[in-house]
Amino acid sequence: MGIELNLPLWFHLLIHLTVALVGGYLLGKYNNKLKLGVIAGFLGGFLIDLDHVIEYFISYGLKFNLNKFLNGYQFLESDKVYLIFHAYELVILFLLLAYLFRKKANIKIFIIIFTISGFLHLVSDSIINNYPPKNYTYTYRAMNDFSAEKLLNRNQYQKNINLKNELGL
Repeated sequence: MGIELNLPLWFHLLIHLTVALVGGYLLGKYNNKLKLGVIAGFLGGFLIDLDHVIEYFISYGLKFNLNKFLNGYQFLESDKVYLIFHAYELVILFLLLAYLFRKKANIKIFIIIFTISGFLHLVSDSIINNYPPKNYTYTYRAMNDFSAEKLLNRNQYQKNINLKNELGL
């Protein structure tokens, strides 16, 4: 398999924030819609990670523990990976939506920048997390019952098992 980067969470998030803002800025500037570009870039390329919050509440209910959340224990607890916003299929859907709004310039530009930023997020996640792009599709995850055991490579899943045992989960 590829190289595991093992980046700290803050650095991982900083990469996403930087790519989202710079991408949104450049695409907004290109379209003479700078503010719109930065907002769309931020929403599509950074706030995509809000599905991690949803995943946490699926696993733990309304009890929130910041340490468990920041360490991704929701995936250990459920042994599932849903991540509803992390899917290449959404790129296709949003591009179709942009086409439907092709006569509404601001909406079309917003959707395109939002979509490109989300796409860049998925690509960077694939590199940072050392998961193949297919892991970032609903189709592949669903075909594997969203099972962490089936979606992670052997070493990654073994690390999860070790951590679960360490934590007594």
